[in-house]
Amino acid sequence: MSLFSYAAAQGYIRARLSRLLDRPTWDRLLLAHSSTELGRILRETPLAAAVTVDDAVRLHALRGEVAAVGRAVLRFLPRRSGQLFAWYNQRFEVENLKTVLRAVHYQLDRARASSSLIPLGPTHWRWETLVEAGSVTAVIDQIRDTPYAPPLENAMERYQKEGRLFFLEVALDLFYFQRMVRLLELQSGRDAADARRLLGRWISVQNLLWAYRYRIYGRMTPEEIINYTLHRAFAAGLETVRRVALGAPVIEEAARLGFRVPPGLSDVEALTAIEILAERERFQHAAAFIGRPLFHLAGALAFLWLLEAEVRDLAVIVEGKETGLASAEIASRLLRAA
Repeated sequence: MSLFSYAAAQGYIRARLSRLLDRPTWDRLLLAHSSTELGRILRETPLAAAVTVDDAVRLHALRGEVAAVGRAVLRFLPRRSGQLFAWYNQRFEVENLKTVLRAVHYQLDRARASSSLIPLGPTHWRWETLVEAGSVTAVIDQIRDTPYAPPLENAMERYQKEGRLFFLEVALDLFYFQRMVRLLELQSGRDAADARRLLGRWISVQNLLWAYRYRIYGRMTPEEIINYTLHRAFAAGLETVRRVALGAPVIEEAARLGFRVPPGLSDVEALTAIEILAERERFQHAAAFIGRPLFHLAGALAFLWLLEAEVRDLAVIVEGKETGLASAEIASRLLRAA
């Protein structure tokens, strides 16, 4: 049954691959002189629906499209790998929930906050209603029947005591990734190997970045760093976190994960370098997997990663054009080869 499921998934994915932007289009986007010209170029592509009447590129709409494609692929997957894939796709819900919490906590303009939400189509969520909530407590009351309520409730005492949204956001992140680890560990056979190779790597990098950000930006104690990171995170679990908390240099821990960070960078610059190296590696893995028969979980994940990379690189180009960066500098920040 798994083979038949993946055969159907492969058919859907192969049909959708033609919608990815080709190399000539990326070259044209890099050479565009303005955001308006970017919009005009994208109007000639399958991404035209994300361009507004005044040629602005709606990046949130594109991210919503990635989520929709993920839901479509999910229909074809076997139950166990489908559960993992579905939870991976729920990161868009987590991002929207963080947007809601920030809007309510900081009392941001509600219309502007609503416009920054990722459109996720018909779901049980009423995001605009959540944005209208008068307090964080009211938000949690409205999502009490979801899996996100318990971790948020557990973090509320610290949030109310210190008034820092950090405790709620990190509670969501830890809950999301802890469940991802559990679902990944339930996989078997080829899917288990693929999941550990792809998602396990992603989880390891995220955990390493968290630990260093807490130490460098948050100036947290070793105990706090350990409390707010994953202890089971494959190649960067508790032992890695302990080394980071006790002062291990960024470049050394990056090397343990196979990343060569250029020497002479500050800790902040090194973290940015790790993030870009990890994203490029993920894009390259996805491109390699998508060229093979897609009868395994890796094919579905690789396809979604290619879509995510496309939106990410588009965002880099849009923001680069808006801030006046040269095309060569923008190209150096893309995941794909310029």
